[in-house]
Amino acid sequence: MNRSEAQHYDVASYALGLLDGPDAAVFEDHLVACDRCAAELESFLPVASLLADVDGEAFLDAEAAVAEGDMLDKMINTVTYERSRTKVRRTFSLAAGVVALAAAVGAGLLAGNIGGTGGRTPQAQPSASILTDTDSGVLASVPAIRSTDPATKVQASVRLAEKPWGTALALELRNVRGPLKCQLVAVGSDGYGEVLSTWTVDQIGYGNADNGKSLQLAASTALKRADIDRIEVQSVNEGARPGRLVSVDV
Repeated sequence: MNRSEAQHYDVASYALGLLDGPDAAVFEDHLVACDRCAAELESFLPVASLLADVDGEAFLDAEAAVAEGDMLDKMINTVTYERSRTKVRRTFSLAAGVVALAAAVGAGLLAGNIGGTGGRTPQAQPSASILTDTDSGVLASVPAIRSTDPATKVQASVRLAEKPWGTALALELRNVRGPLKCQLVAVGSDGYGEVLSTWTVDQIGYGNADNGKSLQLAASTALKRADIDRIEVQSVNEGARPGRLVSVDV
């Protein structure tokens, strides 16, 4: 069995967060172009969400009377202890984003060069895509929520639309300069933040006097629209805490 064929069997492992970083990245590249795996992954997402809430100790106590032995222990360890709930939530969110993006590409909703604009290509995770001028109408019918950070002066415009699988998001940034590595974070009403995408900003930046074009991104999350408290764009420096560039209360 070659690697391409094996990728068809990685869907469950990816949905449960069992693939390591390199294998997950390879599978995500495969997923965008494979309708079969995208459809299968979508069917796994509710299961992955439920497993994120499993209490391993309580489950063991309830099942001990009818299922003794190493098999149950191994399953609980795999699902509950080897993965933190934060990791599961982030994997679930990224998986939903990949499925949504693959479906949008197949339907022609994100026309043009999804990889970037011209020679300037911010590096985004699979759950987000850099929008070109022809793509800027994504979620255009949804009212925008705008914010300007008083310290950084970065301007953000966010559009959110609830979907059966979670929430679709369109972001527009202006008055941002680099060099920067950034991440897009959805903060839930429970206070937990989920990283939806990362990208880089070069020295010229976007939406300023040197480059009038804004930076536009499309992303998605498994969080329901009503469960999202705010959207943040953060700068990321190696070995340091993320810094807030702009926050939009939604």
